[in-house]
Amino acid sequence: MNIKIFFFLSIWFISINESKAQKIPVDSLDTYLEQIIEDFELVGLSVGIVQNDTVVYSKGFGIKEIGKDSKVNDLTTFGIGSISKSFTALTLGLLVDEDKITWDDRVKDYLPYFELYDPYVTENFTIRDLLTHRSGLKDVSGGTLWYHSDYSRVEIIKRLKFLKPISGFREKPAYQNTMFVVASEIVKEVSGMTWDDFLKTRIFDKLEMNTSTSLAKDREANENLAQPHIWDTEFNKVAIQQENGDNLGPGGFIYSSARDMNSYMRLMLKDGVFNNDTIVSKKVVDELFKPQTLFQISGPPFGNEFSSYGFGWWLTPWNGHKIIEHSGGIDGMSAQLFMIKDMNIGVVILCNDSEEPASFLIKAKIFELIFNDKTFDIYERGQDYRKRIIKELKNAAASEIRPKESNPSLPLSSYAGVYNDEMYGDINLSLINNEELELSFSHTPLFKGRLIHWQFDTFKIDWYDIRVPDGFITFNFNSKREILGFSMDQENLLDVDFGEIEIKKKKN
Repeated sequence: MNIKIFFFLSIWFISINESKAQKIPVDSLDTYLEQIIEDFELVGLSVGIVQNDTVVYSKGFGIKEIGKDSKVNDLTTFGIGSISKSFTALTLGLLVDEDKITWDDRVKDYLPYFELYDPYVTENFTIRDLLTHRSGLKDVSGGTLWYHSDYSRVEIIKRLKFLKPISGFREKPAYQNTMFVVASEIVKEVSGMTWDDFLKTRIFDKLEMNTSTSLAKDREANENLAQPHIWDTEFNKVAIQQENGDNLGPGGFIYSSARDMNSYMRLMLKDGVFNNDTIVSKKVVDELFKPQTLFQISGPPFGNEFSSYGFGWWLTPWNGHKIIEHSGGIDGMSAQLFMIKDMNIGVVILCNDSEEPASFLIKAKIFELIFNDKTFDIYERGQDYRKRIIKELKNAAASEIRPKESNPSLPLSSYAGVYNDEMYGDINLSLINNEELELSFSHTPLFKGRLIHWQFDTFKIDWYDIRVPDGFITFNFNSKREILGFSMDQENLLDVDFGEIEIKKKKN
């Protein structure tokens, strides 16, 4: 649906006036947030704002889970998605401060098993490369390795060698998740602690971020936990099961609260100092916020045609200001964090809903308050866009026409068997009750569904889990009508690109 992309651009297309760092008028926010919950059928959200090293706003709204009277407050934990990347960069920065690593050290020197498709890239890949999306791989490559999978972080890293690049090393930027998993294992190797323990001891505990965690077991033990929500097939909000996410914790599965994130923003805005204690040096913070990789973007946000990426942060110049930000999205959760460092302002927005543009509208509203500029009011556009998207999706579902009746080339039993993708592993096709094929990915329980014959050797995938949209598989043959494998026509899911797996049938 590209809701996030649309509203990201919508906000940034708007010019603003210069403004002094006056106190943000937050008095009107409560009414606005209550209204947005009603109009966009949000379940729950939490917002934190800091200014001049002081928390000026920190509140929760709505409920933690639909159908339950469990109210959100500023200590309710939400998934922050890819904002987690900035924490991983910071853990490496702490080791740089201690002279245990440098940003330009080779990954191979710490993780001998690290290997990419190209031997030259393997030998020359640095920590700086890990954090700046310049591996040469396609966007979000390797999503099937971590998404709801049972692969460990080390196993994910060992399988990166099968991912084929689409551009030259350091030639073109392309957003990655798995490289931050690699980064976390360097922290483990150098510190002697797991990345999760290092993160808790050196950052969470120091910042009194007592609700924050990167581990599913700790997250689930917290009673003040927001549950994720998505649309069902009738576009009603339903709660879904939390993903474990431990294997991608460094790239996208930290859970935190508005109150905790307020402390994090205070640290970053004050150059590594929190409550008069230096947690990390200004030199490291400056490096985190320094442009490392240029990204061309479609449109002129902030009057430019580009943005840049630092170490775990998006960086965009804007009317004399540098906007330091990152968004985050996982199944049923969305988050926004932005800082205007020269104004000493930081804002975090956490939602337990990933289908709505609401977090972007809230972001726009707070920009309006900061700069006293009404041109940020895109509320009606957000409502109209939401209605149009739902209408288009309903029409698409209603207009799906099955081709005229045909039969598969072979008996259903001939399609059953074990298939394999070199990077992912085995994919199984089982014949159920001699009348139906069932598809299952061996390392991803979520990817399981029945096959409905569609036309000739194409089958529709009716996935059992509501979060996976229906797709299609088409079998391919050799000249002897022996099945070689199948291709998938499947809408990409979050950061999973099904187009990069090559599925071949295993020989008996």
